[in-house]
Amino acid sequence: MLDERTENGREVNFAERYFTEPAPVRELPEHSRDPRVARALVESEMLLDGDPAKNLATFVTTFMEPEAQDVIATNLHRNWIDHAEYPRTAEIANRCVRMLHHLFHGPGEPEAPGTATAGSSEAVMLGALAMKWRWRNARAAAGKPADRPNLVYGADVHVVWDKFCRYFDVEPRQADLPRGQTTVGAEELAPLIDENTIGVVAVVGTTFTGECDAVAQIDAHLRELKGRGLDVPMHVDAASGGFVFPFSHPDFDWDFRLESVKSINVSGHKFGLVYPGVGWLVFRDEEQLPEQLVFYEDYLGERDATFTLNFSGSSAFILAQYYNFVRFGRQGYASLVRTMDKNAAALADRLRAEDALELFDDDEPRLPLVISRVREDEPFTATDLVGELAQRRGWMVPAYMLPPQNDDQQIMRMLVKVNQTRELADALADDVSASIADLRRRAAGHRVPGPVHSGHGY
Repeated sequence: MLDERTENGREVNFAERYFTEPAPVRELPEHSRDPRVARALVESEMLLDGDPAKNLATFVTTFMEPEAQDVIATNLHRNWIDHAEYPRTAEIANRCVRMLHHLFHGPGEPEAPGTATAGSSEAVMLGALAMKWRWRNARAAAGKPADRPNLVYGADVHVVWDKFCRYFDVEPRQADLPRGQTTVGAEELAPLIDENTIGVVAVVGTTFTGECDAVAQIDAHLRELKGRGLDVPMHVDAASGGFVFPFSHPDFDWDFRLESVKSINVSGHKFGLVYPGVGWLVFRDEEQLPEQLVFYEDYLGERDATFTLNFSGSSAFILAQYYNFVRFGRQGYASLVRTMDKNAAALADRLRAEDALELFDDDEPRLPLVISRVREDEPFTATDLVGELAQRRGWMVPAYMLPPQNDDQQIMRMLVKVNQTRELADALADDVSASIADLRRRAAGHRVPGPVHSGHGY
């Protein structure tokens, strides 16, 4: 119970003193508060957010074990960039990079073939900058102009690639997805490549459908171009897929097994199973990082080399990534991926029985998620359905349009993460079925009462 104090001869509980006033929104409060009061105020605000356990929209990790949370809590104060003061933390970050280099079938045993980042967005920026500078250096060595760089990618990429092009003055050459396709291959990208192309981007686990671009096909085309004298590297955006496909599809060639792949980004805070934010940029070899992008400085008595866009940042999430590597190992990650795949398959089986829905099904590598759309002859849209699900039990399911040439198609994506159990998947399937029935009845003119929270204990 919150403490009570006396004001003007009467007892005043902290709740009366602080919880009856509007929250500070524009100016710093004039006076301090008891720490429990401040915490209660913040927690009351968070009650208005959605429940992360029912967030099937985000790729970001929403559950970690108590021991992992302890690692984070006890190291939040440790600044990763201070390598001189925290040399073991810097070494652990390099260990993670080396482990990922090995996981992605990188050649040799380089000491530091990449870097930790704040997430895949920073990793993308750094990887693309490395490609731009390598292209620029090659153009200068050949005595050719380097004033019109371009980057080639499909419309299925994350928006961060458009950001890179705008921020760093690179022409974006984006290939639309052909009608009926949700990924791109060499046929779509090849016409956009020329001597000013700094690199080609392929996505492994797209945010739209969880599928993969035709990476091996793109690699074959780039090797053919190299044989004709045009050397163009490929960067693989494996923000989501990098921690999935090595375990779910170990024979799927998408990484450094392909000659053209020179760099890969992956998010530790997605299927690496760490809270946000940590990401990784991994190079094929140390030659992929131009020396001009490495900054050396004498700071606090030590000469440090840095290749980052950010500077200060907590070591906690890097150490949590290392904890996961040590905790799970290959077999543990494989088991967790199988768990997600099984529950996603169970959810898909339930939804496939709904005649109002059409599921995207194929045997190609895909992230543990379910993609569906509402059939055209239904009297409601995907927007209506996800809105009904949100009202019914607070489910967070996204409904959105596909990229250009397919942007008249609205799909729903249900991502199944490791903490979303079979019981939760069944509860969602039940609510989808009930929501479809209610939407149909409402469209037919029947009065339908609002959804009632019941069953499953959620």
